[in-house]
Amino acid sequence: MAMRGVDFKWYDGFFLSMLATSVIIVSINWRRYRLCAHPLHIWIVVDYTTVFVFRLLMFLDNGLAAGMGLDLGWQQRYTRFCGRIVVLSVLVLLLYPFLWVWTVIGTLWFNSARSCLPEEGQKWGFLIWLLFSYCGLACIACVAVGKWLNRRHALQLRAQQGIPVSEYGVLVDMIRVPDWAFEAVGLELRGMGQDTAYHPGLYLTAAQVSCLAY
Repeated sequence: MAMRGVDFKWYDGFFLSMLATSVIIVSINWRRYRLCAHPLHIWIVVDYTTVFVFRLLMFLDNGLAAGMGLDLGWQQRYTRFCGRIVVLSVLVLLLYPFLWVWTVIGTLWFNSARSCLPEEGQKWGFLIWLLFSYCGLACIACVAVGKWLNRRHALQLRAQQGIPVSEYGVLVDMIRVPDWAFEAVGLELRGMGQDTAYHPGLYLTAAQVSCLAY
């Protein structure tokens, strides 16, 4: 069964190039930003740093998820499961809400102090980054909800066999069984002509399966 690790996308390269360019431009014009009514230069540094840390934690989560396959021991999978809980908690409960709030603050600051930006091109760059931030945050939410609905639908098939499924259990299952492993099991079951419904017992012990019911 193939395993997936850190997945570097094209937009990661785009982001890194924008980050490097913006850092250079802001550094050159740092003193001129002090004329603004709001610290837009501070906003840019904090926002870029937070997004950079956010993406690094996503890489870390992908790396942890890659080691949760069937061919690994239960203790190793459980350790990575706990690691994913910590990483995803930081992403979902801390960084993601902060980015929404910080983006709204940046929008308000930019709307009232955009005339003080050193160059005209920086106004467009600031605006493009704000739009990029809103689109990125919205896409993350849509993808997360879509994955949750798909996993919930798969687990509801299990409920027809008398195994209870809870909303919390869906979240636990998504963390314990990564998407790549979930899809791989479905392909293998279809290849063997068996029921394509997801069976968590392939991954979990009896005690762990019972936890998903709560």
